[in-house]
Amino acid sequence: MRLALVCLIALAIVLVGVRIALPSLLRSQINAYLSRVPGYSGHVTEVHVALWRGAYALREVRILKERAAIAHPFFSAKNIDVSLAWRELIHRKIVSDIIIEDARVNFVKTASAQSNQLEVDRSWQEVAKHIFPIDITHLEIRNGRIHYLDRTANPVVDVFVENLQFAADGLRNRPSAKGETFPAHIRLSGESIGGGKLSLWADADPLAAKLHCEVHGKIENVSLPALNPFLKAYGGVEIHAGTFQLYGEMAARDGRFEGYVKPFFVHVKFTDINEPGRPLPERIWQALASGLVALLKNKSQDELATRIPFAGESGATAVGTWQMITSMLHNGFIHALPAKLDLTVKSSAIKPNRPVSP
Repeated sequence: MRLALVCLIALAIVLVGVRIALPSLLRSQINAYLSRVPGYSGHVTEVHVALWRGAYALREVRILKERAAIAHPFFSAKNIDVSLAWRELIHRKIVSDIIIEDARVNFVKTASAQSNQLEVDRSWQEVAKHIFPIDITHLEIRNGRIHYLDRTANPVVDVFVENLQFAADGLRNRPSAKGETFPAHIRLSGESIGGGKLSLWADADPLAAKLHCEVHGKIENVSLPALNPFLKAYGGVEIHAGTFQLYGEMAARDGRFEGYVKPFFVHVKFTDINEPGRPLPERIWQALASGLVALLKNKSQDELATRIPFAGESGATAVGTWQMITSMLHNGFIHALPAKLDLTVKSSAIKPNRPVSP
């Protein structure tokens, strides 16, 4: 009896010791994984473990590009909570829920190709599998921010989408026998530079052999003057007043996709081309752009708009240039396009063997 009691006490002491040491051990292991991708370094400040709910949390996660004079980390997050999805156990599934708070992703273009921070290295996929070993069924991002900075442009381009709220459910589910086509559902909202409101929602079959989904998105009421650095750097024009809106849909099935985007430029007024110091070529180009907008816009709505269809599959994409032109002329001279989603794109209507054309 005494021996059994001593063994129980010893076991309890060992378990307590393991529990105390576990966060430090996990932090060291995770930091080691984060340092495996060439050209990057990563660090987690703390790891908290909650055994009672099968969860652990990573605090103050930062991933930086090495040897790059960039003040913005490639990725950072205040907290990443990973927990076992207990509700799925009754379906005999061992999957996880992940909630990421204050996530930040920074894309930076510089004069040096080695310092560019523009794409995700595929090596991170292997690192993510080690840090999050259980398949994810629910992913949530709270208060996220995506930032793009182009230091090579003149003027420097600095745009972002912030206050991102993202939720994805059913990421490891298959279509049910009840006729459900898309078991996964994705929702995203955010605010762009210039006060624009972004909304996106999608339904998908994440375990399909080829891409199978329907995506709908819109961004509304973006102040064009706030985009002047972007417009001047890439388009050579400056806007005094006006707003921008964009609506789009896409569907994919059996590796083929089809969709459209509808951009709207509303109440656009260009800056004065006779401002002192403006180069002559810039004045001529802006005068041409202003003239085209005045000619092609819908006069009653005071907006320039068009519908641009696209379609494609692996290795081939086609954009409906002629349809875009005719749609712009129709909007300007016959009937204004509706500033809303058409809700006409369906994956069930996609024909896999049809030639690629929008």
